[in-house]
Amino acid sequence: MVNFTDSLRELKTILDRQELRAAVIFLNELTPHRFTSLYRFDEDILHNLCFFDRENPMQELTPDIPVMASYCVFVRSSRGTFTTPDSLQDDRVHGHPKWQEVQSYCGVPLLDEDGKMFGTICHFDFRPIAISDANVALMEAIAPLIRRITSGTTKSVPK
Repeated sequence: MVNFTDSLRELKTILDRQELRAAVIFLNELTPHRFTSLYRFDEDILHNLCFFDRENPMQELTPDIPVMASYCVFVRSSRGTFTTPDSLQDDRVHGHPKWQEVQSYCGVPLLDEDGKMFGTICHFDFRPIAISDANVALMEAIAPLIRRITSGTTKSVPK
């Protein structure tokens, strides 16, 4: 179980040191999801800012992909947190290009200093995984802190 207060304090300390990858790794350790990542929207392309795969910890980034090929499209569309613990049982994602492959996802919007969305922070996995309220709350709480150290790489989503 995630201790929200202690975890948030540790994440703030890590981010104060400008250690974005360390923060992503720490977040990943708090969830059963295999992957944790930060993405930036650039029109219809999704650029990876930071990535962690617990089965391949040396991989730091992923290739750019079309926004529509990622569940991040649901965060962008709703302008809010989007979760699916089991895509095969979730009508909202049925037919999405990744609905059979990426079966669990939790994404939180990243906002710039003007409150405009520029990207997401997310956990995802190839298998169904329950998503705890504590993990969602922690991701939502650190999203504003991440903005500070990604400010040079951000571009807002058009309204």
